[in-house]
Amino acid sequence: MVKNRMTVDEYLAHEPEEEKADYKQILGILDSEVEIWSRVWWRLFDGQFLGWYIWLKDNLEMVERFVEGVKGTVNSN
Repeated sequence: MVKNRMTVDEYLAHEPEEEKADYKQILGILDSEVEIWSRVWWRLFDGQFLGWYIWLKDNLEMVERFVEGVKGTVNSN
């Protein structure tokens, strides 16, 4: 037995107008939530990038020595 799945539009076509209005209000709220969280994540990523950039800039010589040490270890094996 296979159940046919309805799209949202097909489902709403059978719903009363007041329920459609509720649905649209909920979608509006969810869209705004998604937009807010998207902005929050981008700000976090920007902050992390800036932090790592500053750390790498301040510790570039140490990182280069570490990479050369790893290369030397790999090449000697």
